[in-house]
Amino acid sequence: MLLVPVLTACPPSRLAVAPATGFEESTTAALAEAALRTAPAQRQIIRLGWRTDDGRLQLSGNGAARVAPPDSLRADIAAALGLGRATVILAGDMAESQPAAVVDQVLPDRFALWAALGIMRPPTGIVKVERLEAGPRIVWRVTDGSGKITIFELASGALVSVSREEGGRTTSQMRLTRENGEAKHASLVDFNRNLRLEIEITGREPSDAFSPETWRLRP
Repeated sequence: MLLVPVLTACPPSRLAVAPATGFEESTTAALAEAALRTAPAQRQIIRLGWRTDDGRLQLSGNGAARVAPPDSLRADIAAALGLGRATVILAGDMAESQPAAVVDQVLPDRFALWAALGIMRPPTGIVKVERLEAGPRIVWRVTDGSGKITIFELASGALVSVSREEGGRTTSQMRLTRENGEAKHASLVDFNRNLRLEIEITGREPSDAFSPETWRLRP
């Protein structure tokens, strides 16, 4: 089983995400077009390292993500010292993992794994799309049928942050750092669970077509 700590130290502070006013109504088609431009043009294998830290307990590991644009992603991750392994597969609106609890334990919001790789993937069940533009900065505010709000911030077309709001409060935030235009580091804070996760991208390489088995869990 992959071990993921629940952090109980002083909770991190919430940062301002987007202005409260200035948004204009937009469409899911415009949102999808903006999201598509953040995806890689070809299949990739992305090498990464990850860590969690609550000031008392640290866990870390590494892994690889296979990305097949526009909507398929497989991440295989392992914890250091043989503490556990896990696989997460996202294909279209489907999400599954091995062990099965990992999706809900680590990724209650499916778009977060995409975002950590620098790819904007809108959530499902969208009922309202709003857009704010300020020079090279564009902020998308997306509301789903349950009232959850997802906020994507792009700078010159590149994803730089994504946040989730529920009941008028920010519940999670991710900030991205880029090098040479590519996402290099993602810092995610889940305020509901007091969980902090850091992901470092250590390498990218193009890939030939993935085999059909890539999108299936091992029996």
